[in-house]
Amino acid sequence: MPEADAGAGWVKARLEVPAPGVLAVEALLETLGAVAVSLEDARDQPLLEPDPGAMPLWAHVVVSGLFPADEQLPARLEAARRSWLAEWGYALPELLLEPLADADWTAAWLQHAQPLQFDERLRIAPAELAGATPFPGATVILAPGLAFGTGSHPTTRSCLARLAAVPPVAADVIDFGCGSGILALAALVLGARGVVGVDHDPQALSASADNAQRNGVGGRLRLVGGLADFGSDSDTDSATCDVLLANVLAGPLIELAQRLAARVRPGGRVILSGILADQVEAVRQAWPAVEFEVFLDEGWACLDGRKPT
Repeated sequence: MPEADAGAGWVKARLEVPAPGVLAVEALLETLGAVAVSLEDARDQPLLEPDPGAMPLWAHVVVSGLFPADEQLPARLEAARRSWLAEWGYALPELLLEPLADADWTAAWLQHAQPLQFDERLRIAPAELAGATPFPGATVILAPGLAFGTGSHPTTRSCLARLAAVPPVAADVIDFGCGSGILALAALVLGARGVVGVDHDPQALSASADNAQRNGVGGRLRLVGGLADFGSDSDTDSATCDVLLANVLAGPLIELAQRLAARVRPGGRVILSGILADQVEAVRQAWPAVEFEVFLDEGWACLDGRKPT
């Protein structure tokens, strides 16, 4: 994988994939810390009028993720590319890394970080736009920073919508695979008593802490490193929760289902995302005790249910 300029503040990682793999690659880049993901035509192919309800997409798509530059980024991306073959049965092409100037990054970030509103209860907005219009509910203020997503990806957007629909007031929350921290912050501004955010990426944890302070909820967010050990016999963290958030991928949600379910108190709520529509049944089978309601958004599914009392 070509090395990015070590002096660059931001890096664009690009790869070309066939249309059926786009949604999964989008999710992969976001879980690796991309602050924004964009799509463009790879072969100059015109799009004809799609069928009603269909999402038009080129046959070959360039998927680009915007990342904060750091020395470990190329190795992290390459490791994810190698593991892709084992999980999906085919190899991803090489990711091309392009350094971006700060001005280019800021403009690109703001393009992807337009305000998102969920009823009258929750708004996600860049700092530059947060005060532009009055809002009666809670606001999470975004700022360009390490691994901080915008909330616009369907997997994140669905989780935010579910939190806003039934706010976790006075609840203890675990955000497994917290990444940017956006779901943890949304839970906190909606009234959660406290959130434990879990992630394997130190930069994601650092960004979550910084943005929690920016939103005035730092005292109620505790961060834990390491996804693989969370809930295992070697894990020394004893956190349990009333609400479990897990916006990762179907594979970990299936593989770690028993461990994660053990962290949820009787009667607790489980919100799972990062699941393609055709993976819903496999995830449901891994969580047999939870009766899920399914919410679909652009080919992605969010599962929202409760553990029996």
